[in-house]
Amino acid sequence: MSLAKEYKIVATPLNRDKVISFLKPPSDQPKGKRVRIIGQRPSLASEIEWCERLKSDPTIRNLMWRDHPDQFIEETTTDRIIPVEFILDDEEYMTRNLGGWSPVYFGLIEADENAWNSDPMLTESKVLTNYGNEIKHFGPDTQLIQSRLMKEFGTDDVKVLSKAIIRLHNWRKTHRFARSAKDMMACADLLYPELMDGGIFSSPDGTAPAVPQAVLIDELMSQLVRIELARRSFVANGDQKAADKIANWQSSYKNEHDLHLILKGEYVMGRQRRSTILIAGGLGIVAKQPGAEPFHEAKIGAYTHNGSPENWPVLTGNGAIVTPAGRMSLTIEQGLVLRLNHVFGHNIKCISALGFIIEPYVSGPTLQEYLLDDPSRLTPDLYEYVVLHQLICEELGVENGDWHSANFIVIGSESSPFINGVPKMIHIDWGAARPLKEGEKTIEKQLGRMNQVLNIGFSFQDGHLASEVEKLHSNIVEDEERLIELRDLAAKIVNEQ
Repeated sequence: MSLAKEYKIVATPLNRDKVISFLKPPSDQPKGKRVRIIGQRPSLASEIEWCERLKSDPTIRNLMWRDHPDQFIEETTTDRIIPVEFILDDEEYMTRNLGGWSPVYFGLIEADENAWNSDPMLTESKVLTNYGNEIKHFGPDTQLIQSRLMKEFGTDDVKVLSKAIIRLHNWRKTHRFARSAKDMMACADLLYPELMDGGIFSSPDGTAPAVPQAVLIDELMSQLVRIELARRSFVANGDQKAADKIANWQSSYKNEHDLHLILKGEYVMGRQRRSTILIAGGLGIVAKQPGAEPFHEAKIGAYTHNGSPENWPVLTGNGAIVTPAGRMSLTIEQGLVLRLNHVFGHNIKCISALGFIIEPYVSGPTLQEYLLDDPSRLTPDLYEYVVLHQLICEELGVENGDWHSANFIVIGSESSPFINGVPKMIHIDWGAARPLKEGEKTIEKQLGRMNQVLNIGFSFQDGHLASEVEKLHSNIVEDEERLIELRDLAAKIVNEQ
């Protein structure tokens, strides 16, 4: 007799002895228990059903059907939850603790009862909440979706949009989209020129309307995600030849078109938050899709392991999973991320119905790359410029929970500085920003948010740079006169926008 499903949100520390010995060395034969988790994109079966629903009943409700977490569920084994190459490429991936940021996997798992009692990944997991047999989730505001159709897709008629989506999916079938990685790459080869130069989808075909650019971007992102997942699967299963074929194809697009994908298909605290980032330099855009993940915050020093503090996720609100489109609805309604990007001259566009953001492409190294290449570039003026971003957040009533050096892109140079010899930088990821509550605007809590900027030091994963950041941070915090000047500058910048 099969048991009822129990969907659980778990946190799994990867640095525990049982987990380490289970995952290392990786095996090319899956050895973990079968589990169900939330994937990065809706399943192929879900997308096929999605189109059938749009054919029979083209409504906003069916347009958003694909966004439900049930459509993201995929099956895997526990030893494949963390990509094998992460463990192979970084000896300390599972053990490195950077000021409390130790690797803790965070997400939804559904498994049979015997798996919870025997599998090392599951026995070491802490269950944060049990949804039972129905995934608790926070989805999009359908009225908001309806009101934005024209802005996002060039039509306010969901029937017209549905026909365009169906047209694209019919095209998928002719190119055997789901058959193999080879077929998916061939399909992407045909899709990219559609976005680059226009093509069959840029105009009506007599029976169906033109396919909006946002739908094509979503489709390209879908293709590239599945191609990358196929490559990772080949690596995990020891088929390096097949993995290299995909990697070479990906490399050719990156070299020729500056087109590549950054896939963080799993949430590992201290390593990466779930997201998909499509960088399309040739198109002049970057598309970002958040992963479906529960409402949460990080509790600093929640536990201690081997004498070191560990930061762990703590569920907030009702602990529901926020879907990609649900996250876009929040982003639009709160207006904070849109305002932050506008203040820094980096305007973005939210595609609420498909759950992603389009923003301008900016070229340059990340601050992480920039300073690792030459640590002497970390000057007091440069660090003050980073702190200025936090003070602007404070001025806007925002907490940014993700101060990471890879989130800054250096677009200026020493010969063309922004201020005081500091090259201009653009912060490209405000996805963790949230509005401050009234009780959080105390002096003590302001200082706590200021000290969160210290996390940028740990993000370099370099002891010397982390130490230098600590010194620079202390100097600023202790210099009240300079802090007042920086706060005044932050207020000026905000008021001028």
